[in-house]
Amino acid sequence: MINKDTILNRLKDSKFHFFAAAAIILIYMFIGSMNAGNSGDEHFNHDHAAYVYKYIQTAGKDSSYLNPAYPLQKYYGQAFDNIVYIVNDTLKIEDYYKSRHILNAFTGWLLILFTGLIAGLLFGWRAGTIALIFMFFSPKILGHSWNNPKDIPFATTYTFTLYFIFRFIQALPQIKRLDLIFVILGIASSISIRIGGLIIIPYLFLFTGVYYITQRNFYTKKGLKNALKVTGVLFGASILGYLLGLLLWPYGLKDPIHNPIESLKEMTNYDIGLNQLFEGTITMSKDLPWTYGLEYILITSPLVVFVGLIAFFSTLAERKSKRTDYLFYSFLAFAFAFPIAYTIYKNSNLYGGWRHLLWTYSPLVVLSAGGFEYFLSKKNKYLKYGTLAIIITLLAHPAIHTFKNHPYQYIYYNQIVGGTKEAFGKYEMDYYYHSLREGAEWLIENEVDSDTITVATNHYRITNYYFRNYPQVKVVYSRYYEKSREYWDYAIWANTHITPLQLKEGYWPPKETIHTMDVDEIPVGAVVKRVSHEDYKGFEALKKRQRKEAQKHFRNFLKVYPENEEVLEGYARTMLMQRDYDSTIMYANKSLKYNPRQLGALLLKASAQNNKKEFQEAFTTANEMTELKGDLAEGHYHKGYALKHLNKPNDALKEFQTALNYKKDYYQAYYQMGEILCNYKNYKKAIEIYSKVLEKRDNDFIAKVNIAKNQYLTGNEQKAQQIINDISKNRQNRLEVVSLKCRMALDKNDLNAAANYLNMARNINYSSNLSVLRARFYLAQNNRQNAEKFIDEAVEQDATNREADELLKSITSVQTVQQNSATKEEKPTESIMFQQPKKKKPNPLGLRSRK
Repeated sequence: MINKDTILNRLKDSKFHFFAAAAIILIYMFIGSMNAGNSGDEHFNHDHAAYVYKYIQTAGKDSSYLNPAYPLQKYYGQAFDNIVYIVNDTLKIEDYYKSRHILNAFTGWLLILFTGLIAGLLFGWRAGTIALIFMFFSPKILGHSWNNPKDIPFATTYTFTLYFIFRFIQALPQIKRLDLIFVILGIASSISIRIGGLIIIPYLFLFTGVYYITQRNFYTKKGLKNALKVTGVLFGASILGYLLGLLLWPYGLKDPIHNPIESLKEMTNYDIGLNQLFEGTITMSKDLPWTYGLEYILITSPLVVFVGLIAFFSTLAERKSKRTDYLFYSFLAFAFAFPIAYTIYKNSNLYGGWRHLLWTYSPLVVLSAGGFEYFLSKKNKYLKYGTLAIIITLLAHPAIHTFKNHPYQYIYYNQIVGGTKEAFGKYEMDYYYHSLREGAEWLIENEVDSDTITVATNHYRITNYYFRNYPQVKVVYSRYYEKSREYWDYAIWANTHITPLQLKEGYWPPKETIHTMDVDEIPVGAVVKRVSHEDYKGFEALKKRQRKEAQKHFRNFLKVYPENEEVLEGYARTMLMQRDYDSTIMYANKSLKYNPRQLGALLLKASAQNNKKEFQEAFTTANEMTELKGDLAEGHYHKGYALKHLNKPNDALKEFQTALNYKKDYYQAYYQMGEILCNYKNYKKAIEIYSKVLEKRDNDFIAKVNIAKNQYLTGNEQKAQQIINDISKNRQNRLEVVSLKCRMALDKNDLNAAANYLNMARNINYSSNLSVLRARFYLAQNNRQNAEKFIDEAVEQDATNREADELLKSITSVQTVQQNSATKEEKPTESIMFQQPKKKKPNPLGLRSRK
């Protein structure tokens, strides 16, 4: 029978405190997982787990796990998801996301537990309890434990394996079989989640090797013999752990050597770029600074962890620890620092805060707990209570956040950046889409009845799952900044990828918001009721090129919502359609006032500026586009177009080529490149460029005519004529064909034919090349005044037209020669070009002179 004294003694026991705290945390996490939202990646893992399960059921005959719709999923072991799927299918669980979250929370609890166990192993049970509490009140760890099936399981297996590696080393030279078995299981489980778990194997050899070389008996015959024996055991354990890690990974099993190596390369060089709000600026994840991960750890972890870490290192020299203890301290420091240093060295693509680095956090917490334990173990009661007061004070901030903002714990910023309120508009909020659940549940409770409604969202799979039992609700996907283009009655938006200006200036949540999902009074999600469908009608009219109809609908919508950047962009587009370039720029600027990142508005502005021949301004605008979105083909095209007319042909060619790299069928870019090459008399290269168009569109009229033109200019008149003859009759009167025929006639001095062709184009006043041909015609008639007028016109239309420039130089040169000859009182020798016709004939070119 347990008496009162026994109970009191247990209550004072640090080990009891540890497991009591662990039990309380487990209960809270089980309950907390019940109302967690789905995360942005879960559906990928769930779908792929179904394919893996088919593979298992068919003993490897079903290979749907290689589904090209999920090209990267095959590289993940994702044993956690596969096990959860098997459990759900076996038990016929309908709400399979709830069961996923319960098991995810349990996995997160194991991470917390083994962090505490490592601290207990190295510093004692009280330090272990401190580590438990620090981990629980680390909002990123707790928040991701609800629904992150990749990073939390991997962090758990990493920490689990570290714990048993430490136990294995502590027992040396004796080899404890149970610890070794758990090391093998740790290696296997890490690899089964993510191929990066291979890092555990070199850890095992490194830590064991360092331990041995620091022992005096290692340098004896017996010590060397024992070390060799242990090395053999480790090799066997590593191979066994590796093979076991492939059991639930079909792609790894298919080729156990090549495919894991391929997966490691793919995961290390993950190249998908996502926009991230970081330090008040939206940046592509591939372009984030190397400090990104470290900074996020610093500003989203409880400050108490860093204070404990400082305490640990500041007291390191004073500690009366054994030499082997210092080894384990260095192992922990290495287990935190090395992975981060490696990601920096490899310039790894991180995004979503530091969720990809969650697995490195436990060693940090263990060392921090060890730092506080040092002061708590002192006999000085003031030092003890002072240390306890510091812990409680610093824990207050993340603790209040944890209980106040469930289940959004992961949206946390510490006092370094002023908390979540001050981080709003500077850093990402709900990047994992947790808030969509609350939004859907609110909408169901307050707005959904028997009537059919359409709900838009920026994550279809998550939102559609919440409405699975409501057939009257249709869910559609829409990017937030394309919401006016979709038909919907309500919308649920998670606060992610929102322009910082809109967050800071109050343009988000949008005007028609009827409910917000908040963290510390900051809206991390919004439920919106559409105030008008006029914006949608306007964009539908635009699709049909019904300009006036679109303008009418856009005007109606802007009366209700004048700050809507998307509709202002749409109105700017209608202005461009009617070639009102000033109005295009004006409305594009209004759109950009409310969202400086509105790419469509920038595109319209650049196009209008290029049409207005404001090429320097167009280049600046296009450059803004490419800075915002480096792979935007249209941005590079307009940069190229501006550079071409700024007489920077080489730079222009590079931009057009870049546009084609991102958009293979960007035919306008091909045409512009061809024009530049032809202008600089690189006719063969121009033919190559136009031929690439014909490879994609074998009946492309522009490409055919320009190939004919460049063939002719190379001297291959027969080939050029053949191409022209093959062009259909209904296109023989097109400007491009008429211009080429006119050029041929002028070269043959067939002025009647040339005049006829020019007369056919008499109403066309925008072609620089046509103006050159008109100038050449007048020169052939010795009408220098009109020739110069058309050369000036050609240059005005295109200042980079080298043929016009050369023609002007030839006239100037002749005039100079004639003037010099007249000065010397010599009889002028008339140029053949300017010889008078033998018989004066009326001008067959019916062109009126211009004023």
